[in-house]
Amino acid sequence: MYSRCLQTNAFYRMLARVTRRTAPLFTLFAVLALGGCAGSTVSTSAQPKISAEDAREAYEQALLRFFREDCMGADPLFRAIRREHPFSRFAALSELRIGDCQLMQKQHAEAIETFKTFIRFRPSHREVPYARFMIAKGHFEQIPNDWFLAPPSHERELSPARETVDAVSDFIRRHPDDERIEEASEMAKKALTILANHELYVSNFYERAKQYDAAARRLDYLLRHYQGSGKEAEALLRLGRIYRKMKRFDDAQSSFEILIATYGESEEAEEAARELRSLPKEKAERP
Repeated sequence: MYSRCLQTNAFYRMLARVTRRTAPLFTLFAVLALGGCAGSTVSTSAQPKISAEDAREAYEQALLRFFREDCMGADPLFRAIRREHPFSRFAALSELRIGDCQLMQKQHAEAIETFKTFIRFRPSHREVPYARFMIAKGHFEQIPNDWFLAPPSHERELSPARETVDAVSDFIRRHPDDERIEEASEMAKKALTILANHELYVSNFYERAKQYDAAARRLDYLLRHYQGSGKEAEALLRLGRIYRKMKRFDDAQSSFEILIATYGESEEAEEAARELRSLPKEKAERP
């Protein structure tokens, strides 16, 4: 059974709310239709009229399949609604459900593009926040589960985590009062932790090779770019110790003091306090 997307009742309630909402339909379909009619000699009154009730019934039928996680059956129905009822509000809702189905089937790149297209052509639709949230979710779901235990060793493999952070940041910036902020923030924190762990891994590699400048730069990068990762205290402690090895005692003292002031309840703060107590002797002995 898939999917993190449908594992909670909250997700079902969210989708139910989406299906009940109404919104004006200003779409590419309308632009194309008007453009075609402008050059036509056929009266628009001759075109068949499709009732809103038809569109609603078709959408509800497709939604029943969707809630049963039968996207093989639901997806074609949503696409038919979009094609055959383009001026109905259910066309827009069907576009969102197509993206949801793509995520359920782990077609992450396709789903992300579907939600981006929705935003591009329907920028004033009330479900744009949902589409932006699902873009972030699409990136997040591409992060392999084992990365939460150990970071990848190669920089190029980190793109799903970076894109998750970027997408969540965009979502929070544009929709700070959205009800999905907490879930989005949790996704961002997990992605930030992966990125921070990678910097710690690389820094440790350089430190073991006695390339202390390079090791310190990676830790400094972590502290400047991955705030909220939960790895800040560890990075400050290691940075202070590396500065100590480099005999940059003032920088070491500063790192330890920032750690104690900012993360005073952490185990790293206790270790930093011990480092500070022995630091004056080393400073006095330096040539």
